[in-house]
Amino acid sequence: MKNNFKKINKLFAVFVVILMFIFIYSVIDIDPAENPAINLWFLPGQSGEARGEIEQLINSAEKSIYIAVYDINDENLVNDLLFAHQKGIDVRVIMDNEEAADEWDIVSSLDSKNILRTDHSTSNFMHNKFMIIDGIEVWTGSTNWTENGLFYNNNNSLLINSKELADNYTAEFSEMWNGEFGAKSPANTPYPDISVGDINIQCYFAPEDNVEEHIVSVIENAKHSIDFATFTFTSIPIKEAIIKKIKQGVKVRGIYEARQKSQWCTYDDLKEAGANVIYDGNPKTMHHKVFIIDNEIVITGSYNPTKHANTSNDENVLILTDKNLAKQYEKEFNSLFYEWGGEK
Repeated sequence: MKNNFKKINKLFAVFVVILMFIFIYSVIDIDPAENPAINLWFLPGQSGEARGEIEQLINSAEKSIYIAVYDINDENLVNDLLFAHQKGIDVRVIMDNEEAADEWDIVSSLDSKNILRTDHSTSNFMHNKFMIIDGIEVWTGSTNWTENGLFYNNNNSLLINSKELADNYTAEFSEMWNGEFGAKSPANTPYPDISVGDINIQCYFAPEDNVEEHIVSVIENAKHSIDFATFTFTSIPIKEAIIKKIKQGVKVRGIYEARQKSQWCTYDDLKEAGANVIYDGNPKTMHHKVFIIDNEIVITGSYNPTKHANTSNDENVLILTDKNLAKQYEKEFNSLFYEWGGEK
């Protein structure tokens, strides 16, 4: 009988401890390491998770959804936006003029509610791929909201919880919403250099911020390695900065989208200079726009390293300094580089 009471007492004690833990974790903040301010997805490997997150963000928005995405043809996401608008959420969408025309059967419903605008340009691109939720969260990266972009192309997407960063993107969005695209866009980013936890983030927009100059500056300070994966790469200043670093002994590896071979592509010049460069093997598109410097700094966004992106398009770029984040990008880079025949 006493043994039974002892067992009951032990079970009761365990039960009390469990209740205490539940109570404690319900009233204290979760460790930021377990609930990071920055989340990251690589597509197509994490396509389902990334698209699911976009849908969840739209459906859980309480005040506003501001979207600037070059191309959208995901009908379900468009329907989610229409439903959010019907609920009274401030929904606004900006697309590239030519892409919106191509996807008109799908996105015209947004236009009918007066929540879609375009850049009205046939020569320059509204090339961003970002979303701002409730003025506090920013979704950005290289991913267009299309079947190919979400499920077949190589892309990266980030979700960053930061009021300051959201203010930066909202300022840029407001300019475009009011018709200030390309060269008309003023350089007025409120917080170009911020911290999110331990991660330093520099935030730039093209063409007003001369993004190319900032990328060159980061490359010039590289000490031991530069890895990049770029859809198209024709920038002469960035190419020349990389060649100088190769001559100084910096290890350079790169992945180019095979369909972007041209007389302006930097592939041949960098290969001749000693870079370990390859063309991609994705039958669809290798769509990243990423540089990883010294396993510590990541440059990503919508910006391809080209003159047109720097001087004419509407683009966004983040320069993030954090070894843990860089490690995740390095893992993605190495996976693609060696899968497609890169030399070790």
